[in-house]
Amino acid sequence: MPVLILARHAKAEAEGPTDFERSLNAKGLTQAVEAGAEIAERWSPDVAIASAARRTVQTGQAVVEAVNRNNGEPETGTGLELRQDESLYNGGVEDWIDAINSIPADSQCAYIVGHQPTVAEVVGHLSSSSAVPDEFRPSSLAVFTLESWDIEPGNYPEPELRVFLGV
Repeated sequence: MPVLILARHAKAEAEGPTDFERSLNAKGLTQAVEAGAEIAERWSPDVAIASAARRTVQTGQAVVEAVNRNNGEPETGTGLELRQDESLYNGGVEDWIDAINSIPADSQCAYIVGHQPTVAEVVGHLSSSSAVPDEFRPSSLAVFTLESWDIEPGNYPEPELRVFLGV
């Protein structure tokens, strides 16, 4: 059964040269490492997609590094790579649906990281029965266990929600 993990980036600095260039702060770096460790251990994605903004790339890279460490990949030079998708930065639900539809049919687990409020909107769009919190906190995950990748939006099962506090 495939798994889809939708994530909000970890805690970022309040300001940066531009919004696009904002980095994770110290707490966010800890959150990203914590989330990466659990994602690697529990689900081990074979697809990873991030908005091209610095903070989402940093969050996604922490997950990719944890998955590759967990799978022994740093020694081989192969393994999971983070794909950056510029449309996820200012994009809406349809851009996320396009990213989900780009997941190969043989994928066992895919991870997509982006921004609020769009992540929560996508979760609600995928699962009409889902009770997504109004405030999808930094470093939150919505994990969908699917029968297949062919499920239509609105018919996804209720996701498991997870928040990493970085403590």
